[in-house]
Order: sequence, then structure tokens, then C-alpha cells
Amino acid sequence: MMPEYTLVDGGPAQPFTGTAADLAELRLRSPELATRLGLSEEPFVIDEAAGTIQVRGLAGFLSLGDSTLEIMPHFLRHDPGWRVSLLTMLTTIHHLEWIPQVDRGTRHAGLPDLLGMIVAGAMARASSEGVPRTYVERRAVTSSIRGQVDAAKMWRRVVDPYSVDCRFSEFVADGPVTSALKWACRELSGAVQQPWLESELANYAELFPETSPELPPPGIMDGLQLTPQFGFLSDALDIARVLSMGPQNGATGRADGPTRAFVWSTGRIFGDFVQVLAERAAREAGFTAYRGTRARRLNDVSSTASAVDTIVESSSELVAMTVCPQDHTEDLVDELVGPLIAAGRGLNASDIAIVFPASMGLRPGTQMRVREPGGPSMLHLLTVDPSGLGESGGMGRVVREFELDLTQVLTIAQRRPVGSRRLGGTGA
Repeated sequence: MMPEYTLVDGGPAQPFTGTAADLAELRLRSPELATRLGLSEEPFVIDEAAGTIQVRGLAGFLSLGDSTLEIMPHFLRHDPGWRVSLLTMLTTIHHLEWIPQVDRGTRHAGLPDLLGMIVAGAMARASSEGVPRTYVERRAVTSSIRGQVDAAKMWRRVVDPYSVDCRFSEFVADGPVTSALKWACRELSGAVQQPWLESELANYAELFPETSPELPPPGIMDGLQLTPQFGFLSDALDIARVLSMGPQNGATGRADGPTRAFVWSTGRIFGDFVQVLAERAAREAGFTAYRGTRARRLNDVSSTASAVDTIVESSSELVAMTVCPQDHTEDLVDELVGPLIAAGRGLNASDIAIVFPASMGLRPGTQMRVREPGGPSMLHLLTVDPSGLGESGGMGRVVREFELDLTQVLTIAQRRPVGSRRLGGTGA
């Protein structure tokens, strides 16, 4: 079995005892992944002298020639079921129906194996119950008429009177749903660690030979729907969607590259998850939350609005919020607060907020007065803890906690005496 390494995004360097070829492949892949994920720096720091590797800004799975790397997001580093929590964040971000659940068989399974078991289970049912089929027009030379005679090729009867060119329809499994599932089977079969699972997925990838194994285009993938008859394929189809949304669609991107990578930017995962969380929490509490880019349409604000990821708004208050995927530090707050105050001033925001991953160093609900004229009155430091999302009721817990935090922020702004509310005044 290939050596497995589990790294923590942003964590300390770890010893790497893989082959020199694996290390060379990792060095080659690092700038590729930085470009595809839009990272500001290469994700892998390789110290050949010390024999260590370190990762930053990346989460997921990477298969090298003789080694595999699993990369844990730093905001899930205390979660025993972090793989399921990560997948839950991804499905939540993309509004998919599949909600991963932890059980005894999947709690400690590797990320590819966890996905592979779900896809293999769905394909096992498909082998006996079938998959969605569609009519495809075919052309063929037959000994008897099938469908319609191809009038454009009737002249061939002069040469061979015992055959006829026909056009007919076949009810086949060659559709985008089956292609997406075959693609997922093929990709995961090259990534899973369990030999039995690799064998099953490889067999399922050849289950419907008439079906193309190529991944359908993104526009088609987004619109795929299943009838109730094939509802048992919904989880597997959502997994194919999740994998296809990665920067490399599971593939290496180079003809000579043997590796598979199912990886995502940790910053983007956390930021997009908080956005969806804010929208759900706001809906439950009776106010609204929307992406900060909407501010430009509302007020034609300057480029400082780019500091605002989310706007939370009630009937009388508006809070400009930015999301930071890094752990809280005072220096980081000082770095973020300047642009956020400027953006909040342009939006006439009563308060501003920064959302961090939950950590021991930050008390949830921390508040600070903003002492700048002409800007928001209060800075709120909020936290989101996605640990345990895969547990029963995990998503509901996180939504409720964030709903309470946002409600408190708006309540504090509303209770402030009108004379002291500073859509920028002098702070206390």
C-alpha cells in the first residue's frame, strides 16, 4: 500500500519519506495548483535538506506516484470526522442535496475512500436497477429495414441489393448522468486506498460500455436532474459534481502527469461557507444577508467595497462583514479593520464585523468601539466553528449559533441611542 501522509493546512512541516520521484512530482505540481486555485503563493513548501513538506492554503487529496497526501483544513484540525465536515461544507456551498453523514464505517476512511464507497454503493444498485436512458439516433447498414430507410444512401442498393442503409433510434444509457457517474468511478478508482474498492470502481466504470466516460460540460452538469425512479443515484451524482468543481476536475492537467488531485482553496471554502451560512441564518431570523458585491449596485461605492464579503441588513441597520479564513490575531485584526472601516463608511454601515474560524484565542461576540470619525460605530469579532458538521444535526447547530451572533450584532446597533449612533461620529 502506498505511504499516506496527513498534513494540516498552515500547520508545521512534516517529515516526508516518499521517493525522490514523488518529491519531484510534488514540486512540479505546486505551481500548477497555485495557478489553478488562484493562490497568492505556492501551496507546498519543500525542505529537501530537512526532508520535510509543509502546505498552506489548500485542502483535499493529492495522489503522487508512490505516495498520497491528505490535507486537513486548519479550521477542522480538532474534528475527528474532518473529512465528512469538509465534504459537508462543499455540498453546502454548491447547494447540493447530498448531506454526508458519519458512521462507524466512514468516520476514519480516507477522503477518496469515503467518496468511493458512496459511489460504489449507488453503482451496485444501478447494475441491477439500471440508469437513466435516452433515445439516440443511429445510422447503420442492415440486412433488413430498421426504423427508416436513409434516402440519401439508397443508391448503395444498386451495388449491394442485400443490404440497406437505415436510420433508427436506440434507447441507450449513453447520457450525461451515466457519463458523470462513469467519470467519477474512473477518477476515484485511481485514488482510493482499499484494493477491493479500487476493483469495484474500476468494474463499474466499464458497466455501460456504450456510455462515454468523459465528464459532461459544467453547464450540463449543473442542470442534471434525476427522476424518482433513479433517486438512489443522487448522492453519487452530487459527488461527481463536487469532484468536477475542483480546479483540475480530478485529473492532472498534464499528459505525462500520473497524479490525481481533489483539492480546494481553504480560504475560498471558508469564505463561501460563511456566506451561505449568513444567508440561511438571516432567513431564519427575519433579516437579509447578501454578498458584498451588491453594494456597488446599490450605492456605486468605490473599490473599497471589495473589503466587504457579506452585508447583513435589517429594516433599520446595515452591517458590513468581511470573512478571514486565518486564525485570529490582533495584528490580523489591525490589518483588516482599516479597509473594512472605509468600506463601511461608504455603505453607511452602522457597524462592521470580521468572521474568523473558532479558536481558543478569540471569545465569540467580542466588540470594539471604532474611534474614527465618519465611519461605523462598532467592530464585532464573530466566529464560525464547522467542526462536527457531519454529525447528526451538525449543520443545524452551526446555523443556529451564527443566527444568534448576527441577531446580537443587529440588536446592539438598534439599541444604541440615536444620538450616539455614528454612521460615523466620534467614538466613545
